[in-house]
Amino acid sequence: MKLNKIFTELNESLEKLDKDRESLLKLSRIIIRNCSIAIKNIHRKEFSQYHQKILNIQKIHKDMLLLVSNNPGVFLKYLKTPEQEYTEALAFYAVISKEPLPLPSDLNIDPINYALGLADVIGELRRYALDNIRNSIVDDLNYILECMDDIYTQLFSIDFPAGLTKDLRHKIDQARNIIEKTRGDVSISLQMNELKQCLENSEKNL
Repeated sequence: MKLNKIFTELNESLEKLDKDRESLLKLSRIIIRNCSIAIKNIHRKEFSQYHQKILNIQKIHKDMLLLVSNNPGVFLKYLKTPEQEYTEALAFYAVISKEPLPLPSDLNIDPINYALGLADVIGELRRYALDNIRNSIVDDLNYILECMDDIYTQLFSIDFPAGLTKDLRHKIDQARNIIEKTRGDVSISLQMNELKQCLENSEKNL
């Protein structure tokens, strides 16, 4: 029996896997952190900083994909959260900039991770709409609401087993509640804005 040689080979293989796993976890944390900052940049209208963060995220994502390709059966699961966050940052910017959403294939992002990220965008769009309401910016409120509805409708049409779609159905249910709350806030805001304009016009006519 050559157990020593067998277990030497096993340990070397596992050490390599563990090293790659630690590298993936580190890169994942960097992407998640940078995506959070990039989303804050959007809310603050710091678009130059946003684009710099996205370029950095793209490079790190490529490094992650290379590591995953060494052993996809073990490492694919480590792409779920960073790719969701990456999708959310890109899609959020595309919506408020009125640009086409990027394709998951263009980004080399797993389609389900992309869908999960899109579901999260609805929450960011609500936050964006509420910021606009607080700042009395009403011009794009209906547009934002329509985009939220469109994303929800398309996500809802994905009808596959949970084993394939992971926790997408739960996120879609949450998105529906977020949209209904936002619809109410937008309606009240637009009505208040119309009332304000009527009052201002009445004062001018006096």
